[in-house]
Amino acid sequence: MKRIMVKDVYELHGTATIMVAEDVPLEDIIITFANNPGIRGAFLVDKEKRFAGIISRMAIMKWADFQLFGKWKRGVPASEVTQLVDTIKAKYLARGSWRSFGVKEWDTLEKAFNQMMMLGEDVIPVLDDDGKIIGDLRLSEVLMKAIEVGRSGENKP
Repeated sequence: MKRIMVKDVYELHGTATIMVAEDVPLEDIIITFANNPGIRGAFLVDKEKRFAGIISRMAIMKWADFQLFGKWKRGVPASEVTQLVDTIKAKYLARGSWRSFGVKEWDTLEKAFNQMMMLGEDVIPVLDDDGKIIGDLRLSEVLMKAIEVGRSGENKP
């Protein structure tokens, strides 16, 4: 059985994310999402250009829900509502860090896919050893590889 590595998959379709400084105003990211519907997430970078977190489409949707409808949803912690209301800088809505979020080119696709499922994200950063972003891995790229492997039969016992 052939081991599939992240480096074999993550550049199939180009990038689906934007990279922005972690201190950028959240409104700038929201405007970018609104004007570019193909964007799957925003990767924030710190002063050293290392991955500092992701703002996913779901986080943007939660922000928009509260801005538009202002409803307190049952089961949503007060801290999350406060975070959504008070968010001015993008970094306050982001989750993850370069130590806990993302994969390396030489990681197996299985590890990367498991991380995507565990985090509930359909796009994750591909990082170098210093935590700098070198690309992104999307669910669509994983699916294309799954179709390719299925057709070739290369991972069948």
